[in-house]
Amino acid sequence: MARIADFDTPDTEAGRRMYRDGILPSGEPLTAIVAGDVPVLGTQFSCQSCHGRSGMGASEGAYIVPPIAGQFLFAPSPQPARPAYTEASLAHLLREGVTAGGRDLSELMPLYDIGDEGVASITAYLAGLSSKSSPGVDDKVIRFATVITDDVTAQTRDAVLAVLDAFVRDKNKNTRLESERWDRGSTPSSRLHTVHRAWDLEVWELTGPSGTWAGQLEQRYASEPVFALLSGLSNQSWAPVSEFCERNEIPCLFPGTDFAEPDDGDFYTFYYSEGLVLEAGLIAEHLSNQPVEKVVQVYCGPGLPAAVAELRVLMESNGFSVDDYMLDCNDLPSMRFEEETGTTDRSALVVWLEQEELLGLSEQLSGRRVYFSSTLLTGELEAPILSVPDQAFVAHPFRLPDQIDPAFARFNVWARTRGIKLTAPRLQSEAFFACLALKDVVAHMGRFFIRDYVIDMLDHKQSLVAYLPYYPRPTLGPGQRFVNKGGYVLPILNGHPNTSGAGWIVP
Repeated sequence: MARIADFDTPDTEAGRRMYRDGILPSGEPLTAIVAGDVPVLGTQFSCQSCHGRSGMGASEGAYIVPPIAGQFLFAPSPQPARPAYTEASLAHLLREGVTAGGRDLSELMPLYDIGDEGVASITAYLAGLSSKSSPGVDDKVIRFATVITDDVTAQTRDAVLAVLDAFVRDKNKNTRLESERWDRGSTPSSRLHTVHRAWDLEVWELTGPSGTWAGQLEQRYASEPVFALLSGLSNQSWAPVSEFCERNEIPCLFPGTDFAEPDDGDFYTFYYSEGLVLEAGLIAEHLSNQPVEKVVQVYCGPGLPAAVAELRVLMESNGFSVDDYMLDCNDLPSMRFEEETGTTDRSALVVWLEQEELLGLSEQLSGRRVYFSSTLLTGELEAPILSVPDQAFVAHPFRLPDQIDPAFARFNVWARTRGIKLTAPRLQSEAFFACLALKDVVAHMGRFFIRDYVIDMLDHKQSLVAYLPYYPRPTLGPGQRFVNKGGYVLPILNGHPNTSGAGWIVP
């Protein structure tokens, strides 16, 4: 089975840059005209923007964007009728907007200022684009893996795996006769074997320091490639896993982590939320309208620096003074915030601590403006937080405690009928959604088992988010890699969040 590297020649590499990034072989951006007279750069409006990275096409409202992968472009088409493209007719299409059959395209198709070298490069690239199934698929099985790191508790690990295993078992059981069916065709010779593939889910457990994860992942992948990563769990930065997926161009669908930390331009990983980094943005947005001169962040443990750094950057860019203090997690009750943090009446204290770490600290926090993390408090907000004064708040990127969550109710019924106990309800329901999303995509792939096609379809699956629990305003769209983009900052009264008048914040 071919990997993208199988088509790497000087022409196809240049063609890839043109297709994905709008950059000519010379290194200059493509120039084009859209809507008849609007000039654009290829870096703003590349081929990938409309036809998808896979070249398998898409739809936007009433507009159908046709597939231009080689197996379609360089073959005759019955609807609408046209002959197979050649390099010459493709050049005419790109420059003049006229198809190989002589039809004028919509003004939405850009007209490119492109020379013969560029045409040769894009032709070579399109000829191999999405021409074969991606690794991880054979005639009977499509293989997936879920990545779990060793900092996850055994209870949480088992709870999420119970959901994943049950879903895969249901999927394979309910389609057990599909392999005996033939795809429709007008003649016996045109009929194709079923597109059905059984799902095979492996568990890739990563151990030791995160610096060793890349090697572990590459070793597992070399041993037996998988088509995509599904769900997953970690209490550390997901960056090493997403970097592995970017290197190998593997879809990574909705891992259960509050430490996403992607690089700019990452394409292959879809997350639920930026987690603690999003909460830092919520707190910064709220503090910008408060009588505060200084922000003091208090945290312990190694997993928080990204959120701490995000809040510092946001506050300092708005002229606030910021101090960070990493405390001893094993001796928090004896720590004196007055001595360690130097807070004043004009200060805000941001406490990045978990529920059990807050025990015994209410007296020290009294009389201060304090912000807490809902994620670190498990996101439920059902147990009292602390007996703190009115100037206490919690950043909350989830549904409000009094909001109805029909998506979770559906998941709860599914889990209950399969005897699955909900000991980690958010992570378990997230794993279920990841499976639903993958099932929907695979069902619409037909026989085109192409990884980039998975990503392209998810970019246009806005309706899927109706099945996502816990998040109040989830959205999916082209190029979006975080489903949840906002949250609330709730005042705490008598140890509980006050949700009346809660306003949605998008940092």
